[in-house]
Amino acid sequence: MAQRREWGRKALRFRPQQLLLVAYLLAAVLWLARGFVGSAVMLNYKLQGEMPQRTVQPAELQTESFAPYSSNQWWTPPDDDPAWYLSTDSDPHIYWQGEGYIETVRLYAAHRLPPGGVALYYLLPGQTDYSEAQKVYARVTGAGEYTFDLGGRRVSGLRIDPDSVGGVPTLFHGIELNPAVPWYDRFVPDGGQWLLLLFGPALAAAAAGLVQAVLRREQSGPEV
Repeated sequence: MAQRREWGRKALRFRPQQLLLVAYLLAAVLWLARGFVGSAVMLNYKLQGEMPQRTVQPAELQTESFAPYSSNQWWTPPDDDPAWYLSTDSDPHIYWQGEGYIETVRLYAAHRLPPGGVALYYLLPGQTDYSEAQKVYARVTGAGEYTFDLGGRRVSGLRIDPDSVGGVPTLFHGIELNPAVPWYDRFVPDGGQWLLLLFGPALAAAAAGLVQAVLRREQSGPEV
């Protein structure tokens, strides 16, 4: 009986370096698994024709409090480009009415004034109202290029708020649904994911080491 108890004690004795190595290996495996599963899901929707991949022109989109300069004779655009739009209040909207599997949306819009927050809202099948719980902020990925990462969702509608201040002259060229990216892109972490992968395993290893120390202390004592 004493021998079995001693074996149990030794089984819990992992050195900090071992815990750290296991934590980072597990994080790497989970990250790769996430990438492969995401690729499989995307490919399935794509083969079924349920993953739209195209650029939607401004004329194909519905807008609210966001209109072309040509719609009002009193508005003077910055130049002769017909793609200039103006937000008429602090809550302008651009709507895409459609359904499909969406991983990424790209907004092509160059602002003449600071736009404040640029955000996207999405509807899941069966929903009719947009909410803050289903909101994604944009990342600036180029000149006049805002990218929204939805993480792969089947949606029934999109709403983009191109600015949050109003009165912003915007050179608006439309949106792109699921822009083409290299296959390996989903395996490359972004800034926040890098932080999670770098520090998450270390914190998990520290927590596991603490639990191990507590269990070892509880198991120590005079043998019966």
